[in-house]
Amino acid sequence: MSKIKQHILIVDDELEIRKIIQEILSEEGYSTAIASSADEARKQANKKKPDLVFLDIWMPEEGGINLLKDWKKQTENNFPVIMISGHATIETAIKATKLGAKDFIEKPVSMEKLLSSTTEVLSQTSMGEDASSHLLQSIPTFIETVESFEICTQQKKILVIQSEEGLDRAAWAKAIHKKYLSGDIVFRGVGSSQKEARPGQKNNNLYATLDSEEPATIFISDIKNLPSDERAETSKKLIAHSRKHDTKIFIGVEDVEEANFLGEQNIVLLEVPPLRNALKDIPQMLEEAIKFFVERDGHGYRRFSLASQNMLSKYQWPGNLKQLLDLAQALLSRKDKEIVNIDEVQEIITLQGPGGNILMENNILSLSMKEAKKLFERAYLIRQMELVGGKISELSRRVDMERTNLYRKLQSLDIEYKKKKKPTS
Repeated sequence: MSKIKQHILIVDDELEIRKIIQEILSEEGYSTAIASSADEARKQANKKKPDLVFLDIWMPEEGGINLLKDWKKQTENNFPVIMISGHATIETAIKATKLGAKDFIEKPVSMEKLLSSTTEVLSQTSMGEDASSHLLQSIPTFIETVESFEICTQQKKILVIQSEEGLDRAAWAKAIHKKYLSGDIVFRGVGSSQKEARPGQKNNNLYATLDSEEPATIFISDIKNLPSDERAETSKKLIAHSRKHDTKIFIGVEDVEEANFLGEQNIVLLEVPPLRNALKDIPQMLEEAIKFFVERDGHGYRRFSLASQNMLSKYQWPGNLKQLLDLAQALLSRKDKEIVNIDEVQEIITLQGPGGNILMENNILSLSMKEAKKLFERAYLIRQMELVGGKISELSRRVDMERTNLYRKLQSLDIEYKKKKKPTS
């Protein structure tokens, strides 16, 4: 099965910006087209309808706001649009949001922000459904948890989703939105950290979303990173919005204290249980995850052996849902056997580390071969050392490396180890 590529149109009068965004998105597997003007963008959109458009606000002859306005008048142009600009004010951001822009990115474009916005916006369409959302709508335990939150959605308060890391709070907000709040109301994910804004400026995207009159369910992902000098004003805006509109604001936190500045009387806490509370559903989750990635990414199908299912049904999943999905994707990338055995599972879990996160940097593809090799060796040896309790003799046998060479390697990788004390005479 071949992967269905989502098509993204990049509209910007700056050649360098077009090239950078196109290169990043192409490497992520998206189909892309570029346009340097509003007229060229119209032609490209007519030639092949995009699943998403990145649109520059300021362009010669005709700006992005005017083009967005024109597109929104035509029902066939119902594709989502993310605005980009290096000079926009909060008023411009509000105007773009009112016209239906899904997000707002400031130049210079951050790769992290570009990809997170792309994933977030595309996940709002059926074609772009993300794996976490798929599981939340497929597994009985998750469905029951969503249903237990129904009474909370009836209150005009800010809904605070509290969970451990790896449980994808945005996916939970989307699941609750879809179950109780959707209708004609859109779902918007927005960040609150200062890195979303240029130095010395407030977060235009966050305030534009809150000031927009368009009904929307809003999910704020990183409220703990909100600058302290903005908390009072943001709190007023959030509370006013939640009382004024017949819509909901969700805030994702690991610790409820992150949302304390909003006041206890203004929030309702929704606690999402960790994955280890649903171990009986692990086999079904693995099956659904495998089916999702096979269909979306075109992998060959693989199934877990009964022994590997039993093992994972007793595992404590420190990285929660993200860890399970990472494991499923990693196992699907191996095409030699249909059956997933225990040895393969243990190998992936070893690389995931004690917290359930892959012990590798996300930007590994941007590193040189030498740097990537060093990164892998360090992650590999740190995890192996954890498994043998720091005993060098056992580590030496486990990794099949002579002890003197192993000491040199640990030192070169800046890995701390326990030195055996010499006996005193």
